[in-house]
Amino acid sequence: MDPFSLQLPSGGTVTGLRTPAFPAVLPKDTPLIVGIHGGGYSSAYYHTTPTNSAAPYSTFLRVPFLSIDRPAYKGSTAIKTPLPEDSTYLQEEGKHLHHEILPAIWAAYSKEYGVSSIVVMAHSLSVPMTVVTAALHAESASKAPSVKPPAPSTHMTAEQVEDFQNQPKEAQQQTVDEEQQNTQKLESTRQHQPYPLAGIVLSGLGTSLRHDTMQSMQPFLTHQGDRMTFPAELKDNVMLCGRFSGLVEPEVFEMTEKLNTDVGIAELVDSGDEFWQVWCKRYTDSVKCPVLYNLASEEKLWTATEETVAAFAGLFTRSVRVDSGIVLGAPHSMELSRAGRGWYARVFGWAVECGVAHGLGKF
Repeated sequence: MDPFSLQLPSGGTVTGLRTPAFPAVLPKDTPLIVGIHGGGYSSAYYHTTPTNSAAPYSTFLRVPFLSIDRPAYKGSTAIKTPLPEDSTYLQEEGKHLHHEILPAIWAAYSKEYGVSSIVVMAHSLSVPMTVVTAALHAESASKAPSVKPPAPSTHMTAEQVEDFQNQPKEAQQQTVDEEQQNTQKLESTRQHQPYPLAGIVLSGLGTSLRHDTMQSMQPFLTHQGDRMTFPAELKDNVMLCGRFSGLVEPEVFEMTEKLNTDVGIAELVDSGDEFWQVWCKRYTDSVKCPVLYNLASEEKLWTATEETVAAFAGLFTRSVRVDSGIVLGAPHSMELSRAGRGWYARVFGWAVECGVAHGLGKF
């Protein structure tokens, strides 16, 4: 992947890595996947080793992938402070992603890539901000004029085609005209949105914290200052289940120091009880786009059971589609694990489905 740096409308910057544009035209309704890392990592999380990278899946399926550095990570500008009294750090990050980052990415790269929508892939501490973004996107779409999705004759069932052919020519022409008008209205509505969102992929954040792990991390959470860095050994144990777990290839542990970055204290605090007890439902109730949610079976930060996964997935009551499950044999940072290859394959395939459904006006 190649590094990039984008100027934001507010004057700030977002940096990261992205795959090159493909030389040939992409299949219709191909999405752009935007990866967002968790705490203590950077955009390199999605491009760590040749095996643990989104790049080969991007190449194989011809789906572009772009990984950002979250605000205050690497070269990306921090969100504005002080925070509003009625908000929190991760809520403001979500608003920043919706109003600034994703519109800038769409304006800069959508035509170059030839994509029709965005699917956000969020891990761990980037999950809350992504939920906020999806909710704000749905709320902005609901303010646009209501338009009946197009139903082109090329997508009719055999029964619908027969009914159409049995209609008088005048009625057939009226049906075609209505379809064209609906298509034009839908495109006009979407053009007024800052970016087209086709789905969100969420992992690495659950509903029930593992208190044994939190106790081992507690001395570092009382760190004085706005940001801190977890020791490499602690991070390897918590995020990857240690060097002898068999879940992660040895070369990934050699990248720990390079991947390790400082993390904001405010985002750590906000992702726990504050997220679930105070403001989570305010946003999950508004999300309408498809949701793919998975937890790792060997998760050390969150309790990963069928019940906890179902509880999280059940929050998205208005989403047109919610897929959830547990990735077997994976640690918290499952993109860095041996099972990560299967997870990447699932994400890319799911994103293609969402891109096509979005292009057909299914949501």
